[in-house]
Amino acid sequence: MTAPRLPLTLLLAVTSLLSACRSDPAAPTPAQADTRLSVAATPTPTEATATPKLTDLTATYPGGTQPRTLALDKSVPLILVHGLGGWGRDEGLGLRYWGGLLDVQADLRAQGYTVYTASLGPVSSNWDRAAELYAQIRGGCVDYGAAHAQTQGHARTDPKKCYAGFYPGWDATRPVNLLGHSMGGQTARLLVKLLDDGDAANRASGGLFTGGRAGWVRNVMTVSSPNSGSPAADTLQDSIPMFKNLILAFASSVGGLDPENFVYDFDLGHWGLSRAAGETFTSYNTRVFNSGIWTSRDQAAYDLSVDGSAALNTYVGRSRTTKYFSWETNATSRGLVSGWHYPNLTMNAVLSPIAYPYAWPLKPGLGNISGRSPGGIGYDSSWWANDGIVPNRSMNAPLGQTSAAYTGQITAPGSWYRLGRVDGYDHIDITGNLSFRDVKAFYRNQAAFLAGQ
Repeated sequence: MTAPRLPLTLLLAVTSLLSACRSDPAAPTPAQADTRLSVAATPTPTEATATPKLTDLTATYPGGTQPRTLALDKSVPLILVHGLGGWGRDEGLGLRYWGGLLDVQADLRAQGYTVYTASLGPVSSNWDRAAELYAQIRGGCVDYGAAHAQTQGHARTDPKKCYAGFYPGWDATRPVNLLGHSMGGQTARLLVKLLDDGDAANRASGGLFTGGRAGWVRNVMTVSSPNSGSPAADTLQDSIPMFKNLILAFASSVGGLDPENFVYDFDLGHWGLSRAAGETFTSYNTRVFNSGIWTSRDQAAYDLSVDGSAALNTYVGRSRTTKYFSWETNATSRGLVSGWHYPNLTMNAVLSPIAYPYAWPLKPGLGNISGRSPGGIGYDSSWWANDGIVPNRSMNAPLGQTSAAYTGQITAPGSWYRLGRVDGYDHIDITGNLSFRDVKAFYRNQAAFLAGQ
């Protein structure tokens, strides 16, 4: 039986009202908890928590109020790079990844900025996404590199991924700024690495992999990015159901409760996983998540894990010619007795079971994560504050790299600046794509800041 197809605005209104009607910080329901395979019993009883904070997005200009004398170069293109599960402007039935019912790209263009929205593989590796991002900005057909493709067992290119280019004249004298949400921040950083240095194993493939393009990216800004990974993605047993449920949540919301209405592409043609003519979205989604891609490390689950991110960070390092900036988001509050971090009432229902601090004998959630990653990276209380899927500790410079709090000082290439924390916004909220939250002010502030750097 087909579910009723409600208008998107009505669906979101109902979701918002249900969240608002909750009067206590209850644990996720057993049904929600079941979205994580490790959770099979009653969640931890709640405790009193610190009062949740809420950031005013109009007050998110880095370092305070924008200087009146600041000259803005709005001609430098700003490329918006989506994260895990994201989609392009020709997908989602008009719901924008950046802005939801509102349109961040259109709003920024109305302010005079040059803005483009990338559309990358939503569950692909950062390597494959970086190759796609390069082709979309400069133009041409995507090339994943001959050696990389052979090693990973997929095609070197995809005939459906040829582009006119956002900015065909792109070079060091005509650079771009990259703003990445979630995994998009990792992808942006890897692209800068390949532009600067190329890759020895794939250099014979030419193009991006030859390097010698230092300065092509003026600034990278990461928002809610797992720059040091997330324990939520440490094992495939946890991450694959989490990814699948997240994408189904997008599909159900956009499609008016019927996910078959969702216009969406996993962009996995190079893996032989294109959506067949007439194939339902549910069938396509299941086929992707049951495919052999997950037995390799050339996919999002590995790159988003703490160990995968550590390997990526060792390879990427930091450019000497690009400036780095980062924003955190947080949607948890500290328990007054345990110190564990509990999801705020407003956290998306898909994320709450991931964030919730489960007590023994259940496996801990992000809010009380302990132990070590499979590769031996230790977790302590500094990992507990999170936005529903990424710990705050992971959202700034990669572990082991230097960074500085930005307070309005002159910035320098090769340096990383922490811009602050947006409280009361979960991992999805800050994009505005599954809530009524108007995030235009946040992105206006970031566009102005980057245009002044």
